[in-house]
Amino acid sequence: MGADGQPQIQLQAYVAMIDFGLNVQQAIESPRWLSGRFALGESRDLLNIEGRYPEGTLKELDRRGHMLNRWGAWNELAGHAHGISIDPVTGARSGGSDPRSDGAAIGY
Repeated sequence: MGADGQPQIQLQAYVAMIDFGLNVQQAIESPRWLSGRFALGESRDLLNIEGRYPEGTLKELDRRGHMLNRWGAWNELAGHAHGISIDPVTGARSGGSDPRSDGAAIGY
């Protein structure tokens, strides 16, 4: 995905892999949020968030004053990501494909 979503999606995937130890497929499948508007007339402060986040997280964001747009569990508007990771020691390659879009991770 491009525009404002691209760096947000990449950041979330990298955080999932580096800080939480997820593999590339798990990171891509993690619930997402995107900050900003998708249509004219929407607030630039809108926080779009997939419904797989725990209810407590959503309530706390609301309590802190975030304007939430709650998406369904898997929303295509949350972007499409695909990735490859390479183990620096073994050179093994792992791929991941986003279930929010068409695609597949295929090795050779």
